[in-house]
Amino acid sequence: MDRDTFLVWLSEMDGLTPEQRAEAARVLEGPSSLESLLEMLEQRVGAERRCPHCETPGAVIRGRSNGLRRYYCRGCGKTFNALTGTPLARLRHKALWTAFAESLRAGETIKQASDRCGVAGTTAFRWRHRFLRAAKTDPSKLRGIVEADETYMLDSRKGDRKLDRKPRKRGGKAAKRGLSREQVPILVAADRSGSTFSTVLDAVTSEALADHLAPVIDKDALLVSDGGTAYPPCAARLGVTHEALNRSAGQRVRGDLHLQTVNSRHERLKALFRRHRGIATRYLDSYLAWYHLVVLPTQPSPRAILACIAGLISPKQPACISNAN
Repeated sequence: MDRDTFLVWLSEMDGLTPEQRAEAARVLEGPSSLESLLEMLEQRVGAERRCPHCETPGAVIRGRSNGLRRYYCRGCGKTFNALTGTPLARLRHKALWTAFAESLRAGETIKQASDRCGVAGTTAFRWRHRFLRAAKTDPSKLRGIVEADETYMLDSRKGDRKLDRKPRKRGGKAAKRGLSREQVPILVAADRSGSTFSTVLDAVTSEALADHLAPVIDKDALLVSDGGTAYPPCAARLGVTHEALNRSAGQRVRGDLHLQTVNSRHERLKALFRRHRGIATRYLDSYLAWYHLVVLPTQPSPRAILACIAGLISPKQPACISNAN
């Protein structure tokens, strides 16, 4: 954290409640302990103690289970805790979660993560995908100049027992040169403030692009793309202004318009994929969540990563992520 950001953070301290000051003091005392992790997770329940089964508020505390308070709902008669109904429910060894969050921040492989935490490789694999599934959040609105472009990854059917094509060695090449059904398109869109959206596409069509961009792009945005034929009708469907850069003719910059921001996002995404060789296509959504959780931020702390995974803060919030252009 640079000094200016630190001074802004300090200026907000006067508005903290006594409970928030006590929690901040515990965090500043040293590395996150199991006790501080459990206290952070308990914040998910909220003051209303709303039941995740029937949405009835006013649940009462009925002891503890696996380190977390157990609540009893007077409406449906069921019990729950802070993680009920989340991908983290029933995961064990909470004392190791902080170490595993550090592993996620470091971008470690399954083998490295299992060695760090002292768990089996199957456990590290399950934790990775449960954590990343929990970290998925609603994307930020893209405003102003919005760059959009797709990148491609070779389709991987690793783990599938039935293939509709001839199998190939992991890390092999597509049977055909250029774009084909063996290439999986990944759409990445970013505005100049650093807000980034990414998703896996079934196909690069105007309908698919519009369906994914409609919830995240502002109506007053200027959509900038390359010369892809799907983008003009996509912009028309969205009702936004569109400008295209003809890169095949050598046009990479026109005034304030360029695709350098989104291209840098592509490179950082591919760097993550290269580190983890042979990512199965069915897990791409989880790796995109990892990309937004750890790769785009400026060194998020393990506590911030766990807070995002627990749903206490969003990766869009400055407390967790400072997007780098």
